[in-house]
Amino acid sequence: MKIPKRFKLFGQTIAVKFDPLLVNENDNLGQAVYRRSEIRLQPNTAAHPRNPDQIGQTFCHELMHHMLYAANAKKGDEWLHKDEVLVDVLGSLLHQALTTMEYK
Repeated sequence: MKIPKRFKLFGQTIAVKFDPLLVNENDNLGQAVYRRSEIRLQPNTAAHPRNPDQIGQTFCHELMHHMLYAANAKKGDEWLHKDEVLVDVLGSLLHQALTTMEYK
């Protein structure tokens, strides 16, 4: 899947950046940075090999964080953008749908 440089949610531009030191900083392969309107992704490197599907799934996971955050989605008193299980399931479903779509 192609990873965009940027995209918009409710008119706000979210930048997508590859950071080869991300996994070293906090052991994450991706990060949704709300206050900077960014998604940070760990690229494929010799020290941390990642295939395109892994990077695409991580992008979709972080995209779901931003979508739920932008929507102010809550269940009771819990903010859904903080629910890692929900975000991971939705991100994985989105990745599978986007990478398996067939067109005429």
